[in-house]
Amino acid sequence: MFDYENIFLHWVNRLGFLSRGELTARFREAGHTVSAEEWALLIVLWEKGPQTPGDLASVTFKDRTTVTRLIDTMERKGFVTRSEDLRDRRRSIIDVSRYGAELKGSLIPIAKALLAQAIAGVSSEELETTTRTLRKITETMSATSDAGPRKKRGA
Repeated sequence: MFDYENIFLHWVNRLGFLSRGELTARFREAGHTVSAEEWALLIVLWEKGPQTPGDLASVTFKDRTTVTRLIDTMERKGFVTRSEDLRDRRRSIIDVSRYGAELKGSLIPIAKALLAQAIAGVSSEELETTTRTLRKITETMSATSDAGPRKKRGA
């Protein structure tokens, strides 16, 4: 028998689902219309600066179509700006807008509070081991895949 409750990926998936829903709910309770998926792009842009949609897709392990749709929504909400890449006019560059930059100060404490609640009762040693293990598994899977989400045949 294949006991899913003893498979770590079951718990990783479940945790991801729960945390995305809870983060989005907490943002909404605080008056922000930022989804967990938009948050993932914002934190990359805050940390790394302007990125192409392809770079954002690669870093967040999302497919390009999903990232493009997210960027479109985020642009309408005023979180990001899109400009033409001066070196290659076929590409666009995504950057945080002034409003998107202002959100950082209110969104990060909300996310940190959720993280603190999530790890309550977990020792720092357990957390370090878990993080190290998940990072290693992610690196292994990334190295043996197409460096990110599964690519469609012929793409």
